[in-house]
Parts: sequence; structure tokens; C-alpha cells
Amino acid sequence: MRNYGMVIDSTVYLSKKEIKDFDIIQVSLNIIDKDETYKELDVDVNFVYDKLDSGHRLTTSQPSPGEFLDAYEKQFKKGFEKVFVVCLSEPLSGTYQSANLAKNMLDNPDSVYIFKSNMAAFGNEMLALEVHKMIEEDKTEEEIITRINKLLESTNLIFTIENMISLYRSGRISKAKAAVGSVLRLKPLIQMIEGKLDLLKSPRTHKGVVEAILSRMDKTTEGFKTIHVRILSHNSIEQAKVLEQAIKEKFNNVKVSFNEYLGPVFSLHLGKRGYGVSWCAE
Repeated sequence: MRNYGMVIDSTVYLSKKEIKDFDIIQVSLNIIDKDETYKELDVDVNFVYDKLDSGHRLTTSQPSPGEFLDAYEKQFKKGFEKVFVVCLSEPLSGTYQSANLAKNMLDNPDSVYIFKSNMAAFGNEMLALEVHKMIEEDKTEEEIITRINKLLESTNLIFTIENMISLYRSGRISKAKAAVGSVLRLKPLIQMIEGKLDLLKSPRTHKGVVEAILSRMDKTTEGFKTIHVRILSHNSIEQAKVLEQAIKEKFNNVKVSFNEYLGPVFSLHLGKRGYGVSWCAE
């Protein structure tokens, strides 16, 4: 088997078992509370919720280049000859820039390849799983890079949340939009477009959410043979399972994986409940 390793940031929420079994190193983003800084990997979602419920204004920041450099060097010490990196989209965070700066500090920068993803969280989980699968299948470096970059051309991510207050607090939408959405009990549908979050539409029901997602999937996967899907349930298992069933009923060429965990950084921005789906096709 080829000797390839992986580095991901802490918002690529693979399970602890997957990270251990796949020999992956995670580089942690930070959660900032005034003068205090906490590593995402050192806290849990309840830490974030307790802070927010107590009126704290939390922010987040990217890892330093030195932390990525340390992760690369640890993987090389294990004997890996090539390291693939999956991390947050460049427009959404400075994480990609830190990963790239660290790469250029190496004596041999070509020993690290950073995928330029326009995804986040469960979207990047989907990509990381495909990278690992190809490593396990003993694919060449060129095969992995070519296929994953091709998949990146068709990536999509849509999610809905309980209300828009968390998005307002994190500066993603205006106070007026958050207030109107909450009063009308809308189900805001957020889509990642070119690496940024954008309000797609706001159905009034979960049925409307599922219909909108299926419509978008239909338009973006026409003519493809296989659709790779990653579904997220963030304390919304019933609705997420309904979405999963609807996807399987509509598309007969899907490969689905499921995650019930959203970590502290994204829970800070998205609140306590929600669900969504990411997909790519080939």
C-alpha cells in the first residue's frame, strides 16, 4: 500500500474512531471569549451553549501555520511520504491560508497537497472519507488528486436551522432577517456558494425544506452516474432521517453516509438544532 497520510482541521467532524483508525491528525480551530482562547478539540458543544446562554459573545479563529507545520512533521515522522489536507473553505476561514503557509515552510512543499474545498463540516467529511477510501484502495497520488478535484467541481451543501438568531450573532445575516424569520417560524435554508454561506430560501415547513433540497439535488446531479451524499443531524434525527429516506427514494444511484455530530465551532454559528446534506457527483 502507498504510504499516504492525512491532516484535517477540527471542523471536519469525523468520528474519534475514524480519526484513530485512519491515522489522521486534526488541527484545532479556536473559540474566543474576550481574552480567553480555547481549542475546539478541548471543549464540547455544551461549553459553547452555556457561554451563549449566559450572554457571552463568542468568536472563532483559524489555527496558526505553526500548528499545521507540526501536524505535517508528525505525519512524516510516522513514515508517510505524502500528506493530503482537507480543511475549511478559503472564503469562510483563514484555515486554508494557514495550512498553505505551513506547507511552504517545509523543505519539500510538494510532499503536502491541500485540497481547495468550497465546503465545510459535513461537506468536508464527505471529501475526507473519499480521500481515505482511495488511499486504502492503493490509488496513486495523481489518481487521488485528479478524482477529488473533479468531485470538488460538483460539491453542494445545504442545511436548515432552528432559527436565525445564531446566524445573526455570528454576523452571517442581518438583525432584521433574523427577527422576521424567527417571528414567522420559517425554516431558513442556507447554502454554501463558492465557499460562502448564503440564504437560499425559507420554507415554512420541514416538508418544504425536503422538497427544496431534492429539487436542488436533481438540478445539480443530472447526467451523473453516482451521487455521494453526507447527511447531518444536529439534534434533529427525525427530520434528518426523513430527508435521508426521501433522497434514497428519489435517486437510485446514491451512496449515503450519516453523521449526528456537529462540533463547537459550527454549533456556535448554527445554534442547537438543524440538519442538512452535502453531495457531489461523478
